[in-house]
Amino acid sequence: MRTRRRFPLSALAVAVASLLLLSLCGCRGDAGDRVQQGRVRLQLNWTAEPEFGGFFAARERGLFAKEGLDVELVQGGPGIPVAQLAASGNVEFAVVAANQLLELRQQGGDLIALFAVFQGNPMGIMVHESTPYRTLEELWLSDATISLEEGLADFAWLSTVYPGGKHRVVPYSANLAQFAADTALAQQCFFTSEPVSLELQGTKTRVFMIGESGFDPYNAIVVTTRSFYAANETLCRSMVRACAHGWRSYLDDMEAIQVAMTKENPAMSRMAMDRSAERQRTLIETATTKRLGLGCMTQSHWRQTIEQLTSIGRLQQPIDAASVFVWHEDAGTSR
Repeated sequence: MRTRRRFPLSALAVAVASLLLLSLCGCRGDAGDRVQQGRVRLQLNWTAEPEFGGFFAARERGLFAKEGLDVELVQGGPGIPVAQLAASGNVEFAVVAANQLLELRQQGGDLIALFAVFQGNPMGIMVHESTPYRTLEELWLSDATISLEEGLADFAWLSTVYPGGKHRVVPYSANLAQFAADTALAQQCFFTSEPVSLELQGTKTRVFMIGESGFDPYNAIVVTTRSFYAANETLCRSMVRACAHGWRSYLDDMEAIQVAMTKENPAMSRMAMDRSAERQRTLIETATTKRLGLGCMTQSHWRQTIEQLTSIGRLQQPIDAASVFVWHEDAGTSR
């Protein structure tokens, strides 16, 4: 279990340039043929876990195949620059966060979003259940010690909307044993991950979602390059439909898919897998997805994220919200 680390923005330009160079060195000479045959790769930004459950369901239950696709799910891990792999064309599709897509665009990348699993922000700050804090604002303005990655936009936003906080920041170490032993410590988390792991170890927590502050971007987004979409729109539409059907299938019947993911990620117990899957439902099934379909996105939601990132200095150039995503009404057929 983990908190997702993000590829440092200071290294984005170098990573994109390096990967572009690699892509020009051959190695992908049969890429056009593979795509014509419906053989594509979806690069995950972590190992097999419930946040990817719908993709595994689409693979295991033949829903990709039904759309004429042969999709390889490529597992991720620490230090893998997933957004850059997609931007360079080294994979056809990847799973990233909205922040990454938008900030990468400032570095010259041109990804577009096709399907958003999480309709809001899964990042949070966890505290021990015994602490007196009852809201995110109360915690941020207190003199608490918080373990976090200061470079993340989430925390830059909190300092803007909750100015004057007296908390002390210590470097994030992902050390759950340290957190469990120090009841005064607060720590960033992915709300479907660390709190679940700690709970199974007997440590009760309270999680304050970053979304409570108003910063609630999409996450676990399937992206591709604009050029790939332009050249393969029919394939991309098929990919989105398969993802929507896969997620509907997974949410309705998780049992076999949990077993399959546990085999591919034995480090995560079945119990942890099940609890994580149930916890994430609130970010996947919303009033909007009931109306538009699983994975849907809206211009207003993207516009809000763009405005927020601009207000804290993470974006310097104007970005048209309509240009960063594509959503087809027929993708919602799995409702």
